[in-house]
Amino acid sequence: MSERNFTAYYNATINLFFIYIFGLIVFMGFRTALLLSFGDFNELGAYRFDLLHAYWVGFRFDTTVLTFGLVIPFLLNLFVIILPIRRYELYSHLRKFTYWYLLIVFFFFLFILLSDYFYFKFFQSHLNVLMFGIMDDDTKAVLTSVWTDYPIIKIFLFITVLMYLFSRFTRNILSWKIHVRISRPVFRITSIILITGIYILAMRGSIGVFPIQLDDTTISANNFVNNLTTNGVFSFKVALQEKSMQKIDTDIPKMLRHYGFKAPEEAISQYLDIPINNSHEPDKLLLAKTDKNTFLEKNPPHVIFILMESMSNYYIDLHSRELNLFGSLEKELPYCYLFRNFLSATNGTIHTLEALMVNSPRTPLSQSSFMDRTLSTSVALPFEKIGYQTSFLTGGKLGWRNLDKFVERQHFQAVEGSAVLMSEVKDAKSWEWGIYDEFLFERIYNKIENSTGIPQFIFAMTITNHTPFDLPDTYRPYPVNLSPEIKNRLRTNENIAIKNLTSYQYANDSLGRLIERIRKSPFGKNTIIAATGDHNTLQLFDFSDSMFLQKLSVPFVLYVPEGYKPKAKVDTERFGSHKDIFPTLFSLALPDTEYLRTGNNFLGNSNRESDYFGLNDYRTAMNKDGCVLIQERPLYYRWKRNMKGILEPTTLQDSPGLERLLNKAKGFTASMNYYIQRDLMRKPQ
Repeated sequence: MSERNFTAYYNATINLFFIYIFGLIVFMGFRTALLLSFGDFNELGAYRFDLLHAYWVGFRFDTTVLTFGLVIPFLLNLFVIILPIRRYELYSHLRKFTYWYLLIVFFFFLFILLSDYFYFKFFQSHLNVLMFGIMDDDTKAVLTSVWTDYPIIKIFLFITVLMYLFSRFTRNILSWKIHVRISRPVFRITSIILITGIYILAMRGSIGVFPIQLDDTTISANNFVNNLTTNGVFSFKVALQEKSMQKIDTDIPKMLRHYGFKAPEEAISQYLDIPINNSHEPDKLLLAKTDKNTFLEKNPPHVIFILMESMSNYYIDLHSRELNLFGSLEKELPYCYLFRNFLSATNGTIHTLEALMVNSPRTPLSQSSFMDRTLSTSVALPFEKIGYQTSFLTGGKLGWRNLDKFVERQHFQAVEGSAVLMSEVKDAKSWEWGIYDEFLFERIYNKIENSTGIPQFIFAMTITNHTPFDLPDTYRPYPVNLSPEIKNRLRTNENIAIKNLTSYQYANDSLGRLIERIRKSPFGKNTIIAATGDHNTLQLFDFSDSMFLQKLSVPFVLYVPEGYKPKAKVDTERFGSHKDIFPTLFSLALPDTEYLRTGNNFLGNSNRESDYFGLNDYRTAMNKDGCVLIQERPLYYRWKRNMKGILEPTTLQDSPGLERLLNKAKGFTASMNYYIQRDLMRKPQ
């Protein structure tokens, strides 16, 4: 590498840096324009530090966008190092290409930033997937509205002036020549490696495990402040990603044909195992009602439902004194019902969350054009109707998967993520994904404690038991020692396994301490607590086909105060899944209340135990007879004799009960699809 080559490279890199600074000023200018145009300064006075934080996070988002925009010239500059310096025309062509490339990229950025500004003015939101709905409108009417409602001529003049300034600035910058003398080749190579490393870091926007992403926008309890963090270009990119993921089809006949039905009545009849004629109304058949109960009318209990990150059912079998995976939860389980023949709705957090919250097999709604749709299927609605205060709390960032936009529409009167919890919980600590479980549970306890006689329904979601399995410095774990047998079965290294299992222990320990604290408190006699995993974790072990239950199951832990327990003995060996949780909670807490018949009351008496079945990902069904993999050619398994929880292949001739399980599972899936599709087709509220 000659000195002249290095000087040319260094000169071109400095030129790009000044282009970046120009772009950063423009991006920050648009952020400030949003603040000055739409900010309520009377309200924002209480969030001065959050505003500063928003500009810092905004700087990171802007840097990520700009460095991605400049990456091609940056990479081409590296070729300067190896090109023969006498070929001057190559450098001339490179500068010309860089000039026109920068003009095109800057025009694109400027156009998107302006579009985002006016989109925000109308929708009070950055560009999102809803903007694609314009294509479904009358194009001529839309263009007419744009012409009449927006200062198109002024916008055009603004773009022209700014592009002219950028053009002049870029020409001047690219003509600069800065002579840098670094004589030693090792120093030249080191400087190039350092510059490249800094550039890659700038593209990531983060020095953490993950690059900067949408959920990093949630930094404050004030939604406007959160909106200041990102920029229009990044929002546009996210909107494109969400558009590509948008597969929420509302074609009911098409859906019914997929599951082998001609009409919704057929699906509902198969799900409920009852005859249906044309006089029945399908929607009403899918509704149930809890019993009248004078005690519940006078003593409405608080209800806490907790969706635990990666709460594995299989790990429970590994628990011992030397490998303690329960922590405080161990001494609380005798006070609880523990159901273990229990499947998660899906194997992904957002899909499970929506399956539980709004009973939708069609997901993710939160990342579709239906993200702002209020649904009658929300589990918060029955509580809200009879006077409960409804809250959604998560240790994560509300910007994740658009929860901030979706959940608040689902009859939750309070929606709080890590930003709010950090300000509301004393000494709260956070990490890569959000706030640690113990501080989320502290907030839950405080809400119950300060309820002032108003019954509370709290839907909470934890995040700590998630890779990279970071824990608070203050946590002192119980023993986590792996036996030789477990070590031999690991599909990952031992250190990762220990971190994973310790994190699982921490989550259970935090849950156990919450249950104990509430149980021993004055309101322990009227607070119901339910907890389950969003999905199993498959990081540590392989599971054969004979272990579908261990692979797909999560525990369902249910604490019910003595005054609210059923009189009859409860069968904790029943098979079920997430679909059964809220029918159980509704029956425990809400008298004479209508709800969607998504499953069974797990504490109720039934003469038809075959009605109790679990369903994972709408493709794997289980009950007391065995397991069915629902596909074009279903696969059937029965429970192996003398080996609890272990399956073996079978046929319908040997296990006829599995055909009924298959029919019920397909009927259930089609029925729930039908109901949510009908809901989505209704006009937005």
